[in-house]
Amino acid sequence: MAVFARAGRHRGRAAAAQAADRTRTQDVAVADFVDAWLPYLLRCAETGLPARLDGAPPTVVRAADLVLGSTGRIRRLAAEETAAAVHPILDLLARQGQDLLAAQQSVGAEVPLDHLYRADHANVLAAHLGVRLSVLSGGPWPARSRPAALHDVARAAQSRVAHYERVRVADTPDLTVVPAAVEPLAAAAAELLDNAVRHGGQQAGAVLECSTDAGSGAVWLAVTDHGPGLPQETLAAARRVLAQGGCAPARAPWPGLGMRLVAAAVRHLDLRVSLTSMPGRTAAALLLPPALLVPPPAAAPVPPPFQ
Repeated sequence: MAVFARAGRHRGRAAAAQAADRTRTQDVAVADFVDAWLPYLLRCAETGLPARLDGAPPTVVRAADLVLGSTGRIRRLAAEETAAAVHPILDLLARQGQDLLAAQQSVGAEVPLDHLYRADHANVLAAHLGVRLSVLSGGPWPARSRPAALHDVARAAQSRVAHYERVRVADTPDLTVVPAAVEPLAAAAAELLDNAVRHGGQQAGAVLECSTDAGSGAVWLAVTDHGPGLPQETLAAARRVLAQGGCAPARAPWPGLGMRLVAAAVRHLDLRVSLTSMPGRTAAALLLPPALLVPPPAAAPVPPPFQ
């Protein structure tokens, strides 16, 4: 009997030790999940970046599916609601712009025409802000049915800057932009121009210029200013926003919604982007691949004069 009693006590101590080991293992797993995995999943959900779960325990994978799935649904609902609210505004602004254009063509007096130009410019700015809000909320870029000359895209970008008179559009290559790239490219260039004008000083201007890369057929669209330059922390934050597709870096100077729209255009069109800054010169450049460019349309033949 004593032997059986000792064996029973030994089994009891072994079972208790195993239970304690399981408890410690569970405590370690829970602490690892709470201290490491859960904050990581929440950061991914907040920034929209994909979660890397290679080697993660099955429990973490299931938690990631729940957290990221729920966040994705919330983002989609918010985007749909915002897009539904913005689209009527954009339609109204488009109709207002058509009315203003018709009024400008029918008015000859200099002063009233100047007022109409200012109203038309305000309409363009409001429409651009509507596009920014819609795209950053997850909506599509406005569709274009026709290509546009690169020079016209540059002029469209200039018109979307509050102080457009401080923007100079240099000579551009005689190329045409495919329809799908017209709006994202004009919007991105407008945001870069606006940043250059605002940060370059009260009287400073900005230059928008394009140059062709002879080796690849791609085109650089560059915005430069000669202001004081960006602080290094702001420059680093802006570069991270561009590199991460519009996600704002944590605990860094926020470069604004405009840079997020540039990042959205870069991601949408698969552009290369460069951003440099030093005292006396800040330059932001977008590289348009040849797939976004087409030769300009052939000029229509001029009919002979009526005889």
